[in-house]
Amino acid sequence: MGTVLRFLFVVPLAYVAACLTAAFAMLWPFVEVGRSSALDPVFIGEAAFYFGAQTIQIGAVAFVPWLCFMLATEAFGLSALLLHMVAGLLGGIAVLMTAYGSNVPHMSVQTAILVASLTFSLVYWILAGHGAGRWRNGLSGPSRKAAERRPAPSAETRQSDLGH
Repeated sequence: MGTVLRFLFVVPLAYVAACLTAAFAMLWPFVEVGRSSALDPVFIGEAAFYFGAQTIQIGAVAFVPWLCFMLATEAFGLSALLLHMVAGLLGGIAVLMTAYGSNVPHMSVQTAILVASLTFSLVYWILAGHGAGRWRNGLSGPSRKAAERRPAPSAETRQSDLGH
């Protein structure tokens, strides 16, 4: 049952949370919040709109690569933080190469994209990636440690179970 809940709720919600934090990491350096603008409802509405649009854009762009990576890590039980961070960094570099090509954007844009990709991978690892592949242990039956901890039934308990 835990495996079903993991794949129905934990993994998709971890993906959504990773998209939200990546959007925040990408927009935060470019938003100037002063005392007067912090209470302005128009500014708050614009910031919420940009945040939502950025979250949807990140979610749409990252879905297929994330799905392939998630399936591979779950199938092979790869749950290392370093693996997730390297994959996030490679994803950020891939976004830079496909979006800009030879036209290199300003360094602040490059940094924001790479920080967002690293944030995405870190948040996903914290919420779901660290447990990748653990569900496979349950498919092979009880573990040896669990069998070793349970004492073998004595002859008297076996006799009483049989009704003798």
